[in-house]
Amino acid sequence: MQMTMNLEAEFFFQQGLRQSKAAKFQEAIASFDKALRCKPNYPKALSQKGFALGSLGRHEDAIACFNQTLKLQWKACWVWHNRGIALGKLERYIEAINSFDYALELNPNAATIWHNRGITLCDWGQYAKAVKSFDRTLQLQPDAYWAWNNKGNALKQLGSHKEALDSYDRAIEFDPDNARVWQNRGMSLMEWGRYEKALASFDRVITIQPNHDQAWSKRGLVLEKLRRYQEAIASYKHASQLQPCDHTIWYNKARCYVRENNIEEAINNLQRAINLCPDKYLQILKNNSEFDKIRSDERFQAMFQEQNY
Repeated sequence: MQMTMNLEAEFFFQQGLRQSKAAKFQEAIASFDKALRCKPNYPKALSQKGFALGSLGRHEDAIACFNQTLKLQWKACWVWHNRGIALGKLERYIEAINSFDYALELNPNAATIWHNRGITLCDWGQYAKAVKSFDRTLQLQPDAYWAWNNKGNALKQLGSHKEALDSYDRAIEFDPDNARVWQNRGMSLMEWGRYEKALASFDRVITIQPNHDQAWSKRGLVLEKLRRYQEAIASYKHASQLQPCDHTIWYNKARCYVRENNIEEAINNLQRAINLCPDKYLQILKNNSEFDKIRSDERFQAMFQEQNY
């Protein structure tokens, strides 16, 4: 009888693994539950159920599964690791880092654990410590472009733009067509005030992903900084076609039209921004000197009256 129950547990466990691999997490959880009814103290089924729950954003339930697993297998390194990820998602950062550290005691050469520890430290705002975690990842796996990218993100947050640029460039060495890395590189260069180089980065993003609305939008901002307003408007037009509900794009486009003395289009685009987010833009427009040259225009004043502001 016990052998039959064990065989059934294994059958349902393998079924759950296949479903989880196919991202059918709800079905996978049901299969793992069947396996656990046949064999309640089944650590692999418990841990995989925890992974599936975490994939559905049910992090509290996932942690409960991981805790049950660890009662049965205290030295399950990857369970400590996945538990750390779940705790980080719940912003329980001290517990999360402790969980990663337990995992690293068991397997200090696990590049993935060091990497996810670094991501959790970034989420916590501990960017200097995150850089150290990413460095450990890269000592173990020098070609890990994702770790170079995230190290760059942490350095950017610290205002270390030169070091961030070096990190993004290493990521690009290993994955030259990664749009996310080029986008992050462009953002860092823009914050650093290196606008021509930032523009080149955003252009590379668009070459790789022509419908990357954020790249078109940030490209517009950089062109504004370079006072190339017609080109900025063209870039914002692309962005607004891809993301018509992004109020910031309409507002930024309006600002460029004011610079170009195209009052009608400035008003039209401001109206779109206000329609999407009235409280924000009506408050901004009250005091923003960039719009002083159209403040006396009847159409500008009418926007306030229409909203009873």
